[in-house]
Amino acid sequence: MGWGILISVIIITGYAIKRLLTTAWEGQIFSLRNFLLLTVTYAVLLTGFATVFTILTFEGVHVMIVDETSQSFWSLFSTSIYFSAMMLFSVGNGEIIPVGWGRWISILATYLGHALPVTVVWTLMFTRKGKNP
Repeated sequence: MGWGILISVIIITGYAIKRLLTTAWEGQIFSLRNFLLLTVTYAVLLTGFATVFTILTFEGVHVMIVDETSQSFWSLFSTSIYFSAMMLFSVGNGEIIPVGWGRWISILATYLGHALPVTVVWTLMFTRKGKNP
């Protein structure tokens, strides 16, 4: 069951990124629609990576070293949410250490967290309608 959820999360996350990159942005750089689109995409990425870390841990794949002794689902999921946020919005902090496949997943999360804003700004600056040459 966990592997099925994992595959579903990967597909949904991929779709969210594709949707963000192929959606036509409104003419204004700062609009509520653009902000909400970016917010929803980051929320999907955040929960997606947290779900990946949580499910892999429950399936017995060692992906992160956590100082917690409690291994309840919600405890592990909240720790994974925190870890995913640290990877998407910064470069980590050292409290949670990725190991094995977790390192590669962390690299992907960090890359997406840093590349998406650049991509959005690039898209807004060079594909706006009515831009002056």
